[in-house]
Amino acid sequence: MPKVVPEYKDEARRRIIEAAIAEADEKGFSNLKMEGVAVRLGISRATLYLYVKSKDDLISSALAYIRSRLSESLQDACSNNTLEGTFSAIFDHVIYPEGRMGMNAIIEMFASAVRDDSLRDAVGKNYRAIHDLIAAVLEEQKAAGRLGDLDTDLSTSIVVSVALGIRMGAAAGLDRDEAHRVWEAAVRRILE
Repeated sequence: MPKVVPEYKDEARRRIIEAAIAEADEKGFSNLKMEGVAVRLGISRATLYLYVKSKDDLISSALAYIRSRLSESLQDACSNNTLEGTFSAIFDHVIYPEGRMGMNAIIEMFASAVRDDSLRDAVGKNYRAIHDLIAAVLEEQKAAGRLGDLDTDLSTSIVVSVALGIRMGAAAGLDRDEAHRVWEAAVRRILE
């Protein structure tokens, strides 16, 4: 029997995780079924279990994947050379990204974290990752003399809260143009 190379297993696992996220976006993590993920991929449930141990393992992996993608998007956005460009990129790549993979699942994750300690931990990790990246950008801008006497920790917490609020608004039907207008006005006021 031929051996499966590790790169193939990693790719197969990534595809399974992405299918689980797509399934969760449509049906919610609480309604996620291994059978639904397998059908989405055109594989059997038995094959699925070769790559994930359980539904909990799959959900945990999906949450870690979403967190990783969010962190990458934030790092890309925060690498912009200007503060305005950074906040514009945060809107485009984090708050209102193209494709929006995992966004409905993230909203559900935040709502479910109220009653689920493991989700609360995952949400907390996401929040801290976002907070730390934005705080670093604001500290750099402050050190360069572009922000004056700004309380970066408080300002960062407000920026993250506004971003999450806009994300929730988008889930409730807030259109992109209005969301962008709110984001720009909020960021301008926070940084004044």
